[in-house]
Amino acid sequence: MGFGCSVPAIMATRIIKDNKERELTIMLTPFMPCSAKLPIISLFAGYFFPNNSGIISVSLYFLAIAVILISAIIINKTYHKINKTTFISELPEYKIPSTEYITRDVYEKVKEFIKRAGTIILSCSIIIWFLLSFSWELEYGVEIQKSILASIGNAISWFFYPILGTLSWETAVSAIQGLVAKEQVISSMSIISGFGKDIENGTILFKTGAFSFFTGASAYAFIIFNLFSAPCFGAIGAMRRELGSTKKMFKAITFQIILAWFLASFAFNIGTVIDKL
Repeated sequence: MGFGCSVPAIMATRIIKDNKERELTIMLTPFMPCSAKLPIISLFAGYFFPNNSGIISVSLYFLAIAVILISAIIINKTYHKINKTTFISELPEYKIPSTEYITRDVYEKVKEFIKRAGTIILSCSIIIWFLLSFSWELEYGVEIQKSILASIGNAISWFFYPILGTLSWETAVSAIQGLVAKEQVISSMSIISGFGKDIENGTILFKTGAFSFFTGASAYAFIIFNLFSAPCFGAIGAMRRELGSTKKMFKAITFQIILAWFLASFAFNIGTVIDKL
């Protein structure tokens, strides 16, 4: 279920009887490449690996599965020892659903998703525009480097240096936007590119401007960070409800961010060495 959305996948852990097993599953479920992460994967894989975009995309799915399995084994052996349990689920009799029901159900789900996601993305885009347009003195039309958003990004850009190989406030704030919705990462990059005249026909220009520093290694590392870092607020809220503790939720988020940072940094360094060979 995590391939679709982390929220229902996290809620589905209620069927797991063992509490430790359930908590571990909740912690690792957001690592799955949900549909909201696809825009990030497709953009970077398609641009930086045009001849191998399919292989790159698939590799991320297999990497996610491998990381989940390895993390579960390590945590189980060291910290979160789990007793072996069995799971039995009685399957109902399956029948072919009616076309009318499928059409109506898909229509309602798509409409609700567009309404919810569209509102979030639009609201965040307006906020990004405001922070890019004004300085701390509320002066409108300032240079992008003197904007409120740039100062915020510069304060956190050091965290992404081992992943990108450079200090980029534009990429830093775009990655942080992923906490609102993972789709917002690309939306934020598009808005920043638009302000810097680095966008053409709605497409981000990676050869010039704010994001021209990206290489194949840093692009792949950036995807990995967004894949494994803390999920969106909706999924975080679901984690809080299912774990039943704010403390446990923060522990899970901390684990996710640290693991994402190490994996992305490792991928960047390996990729850089390969590029130099």
